[in-house]
Amino acid sequence: MAELGCGSSGWQAPEQLLHGRQTRAVDLFSLGCVLFFCITGGQHPFGDRLERDINITKNQVDLFLLECIPEAEDLISRLLNPDPQLRPCALEVLHHPLFWSSEMRLSFLRDTSDRVELEDRETDSNLLKALESSASVSLGAKWDEKIEPIFITNIGRYRRYKFDSVRDLLRVVRNKLNHYRELPEEIQELVGPVPEGFDGYFATRFPRLLIEVYKV
Repeated sequence: MAELGCGSSGWQAPEQLLHGRQTRAVDLFSLGCVLFFCITGGQHPFGDRLERDINITKNQVDLFLLECIPEAEDLISRLLNPDPQLRPCALEVLHHPLFWSSEMRLSFLRDTSDRVELEDRETDSNLLKALESSASVSLGAKWDEKIEPIFITNIGRYRRYKFDSVRDLLRVVRNKLNHYRELPEEIQELVGPVPEGFDGYFATRFPRLLIEVYKV
């Protein structure tokens, strides 16, 4: 159990500042502050030095600077949860998508697509419903609007896709990843090499796809 009152001002969990019951979760809260500080180049999620402690106790947190890094926003928001029981444990943090390589990110999307294909054979699949309910956030709009016409033409040669479906976008990622060497040269140049370029192609166009699918 953490020692009462340990830690620097502005970096302590609310239960420390309020002299409540303290567990290892206080360290996870501090980790969230440190990660935010490192990612944003020295900013703090609870504001200026003199107001941090009061903002922490009132849960007045500002993660605006992380909006362009959805994986960081997700993890740090969970680490800074005022309820210590709802913060992730250290093992969950280590395995969070924020720390995944491009290869791991693509493997996850491909494996998820495989799983969804099995679910698609079942009627009234809760997993499929949950996945598609995230479409407005995951996709932002119909996904064909964010992909070059030459790519849309290529994928349309093999099957029909629903451009408002998360499942169908995952199908594209999986199918083109599995058959990358068979893609025309101009498509390979467009999406870039596997894994970094391919991952970057979809991540820049659908920055919230990975984390929203992960949360499902």
